[in-house]
Amino acid sequence: MDRTDIQLFLSIVRLSSITKAAELMHFTQSTVSYRLKSMEKELNVLLFFRKKGQRTSELTKYGEQFVPIAEQWAVLYQDTQDLQYFPNNLLTVGAIGSISSTILADVYTAVSNGDTPLRMRVITGYSDEIYELVESHEADIGFIAEPSQRKNIITTPLFNQKYYVVRYAKYPSVIRRLDPKDLDPKHEIYMYWGGNYDQWHRGLWDTTSMYYACVDTISLLEAFLTDERYWAIVPGSLIRSFPRNANMQIDELNLENPYMRTCYMIKHQNPKPSRIDGIACFEKTLGQVLANIPDIELV
Repeated sequence: MDRTDIQLFLSIVRLSSITKAAELMHFTQSTVSYRLKSMEKELNVLLFFRKKGQRTSELTKYGEQFVPIAEQWAVLYQDTQDLQYFPNNLLTVGAIGSISSTILADVYTAVSNGDTPLRMRVITGYSDEIYELVESHEADIGFIAEPSQRKNIITTPLFNQKYYVVRYAKYPSVIRRLDPKDLDPKHEIYMYWGGNYDQWHRGLWDTTSMYYACVDTISLLEAFLTDERYWAIVPGSLIRSFPRNANMQIDELNLENPYMRTCYMIKHQNPKPSRIDGIACFEKTLGQVLANIPDIELV
């Protein structure tokens, strides 16, 4: 049994198809069958049920038990390959942009300059992309806003944060409480913030199709907020990224039950052994940073 056999087995499990796994790895059906039989002979167990005409691949109870073993095998092999290129203090973090560039920026700096400094590799993406990175061990830890059920991923609620209304103002004043009815949806710079945000948004303004512009990056959002008519909804953490001298009016929505955005931390249940200490160091520093941010509510 070698690395290729393990990759083949995990590909069949992930795709639920021997045929698709064969295509992915550029193997013939006969090669796949031979390798599977060789693995089963070496393990002395049957990994997959084989039924004539069956299009999907179903694991036996032994196959199900072998999945975490194969995953750990693949991770350990990758660790041996990484050894010549990366030091054991490397940590890869995947996070959505609105968390990475604001709240986590302070954590990145702290762990990079701590007593046992970590070498950070940061990847920004959408929630589903971050899940894929952590699931494939391309990222050691992730931060997302849209949770989903993943077999090998531990998803933990981390903190909640309020939303605010922001707009350009020549002379900004103290934070006020605004009635949503006073905000014209035709002048909104709309940005999707994940989770049930759209549902909440439609409940206040009936539709998300009347906005002035729809953007998907923070820099574009700021670029549009150059006229007092235009406004946007942003989570509290994002306000910290605006320059201190920016002409930005920040207000709260006058709601009996404000909508809270929940952010989550995700980790693989079988992390790379060489990254366990780094993950623990990052989590400890993260807790210290979050405890000192007034705009969030720890879960």
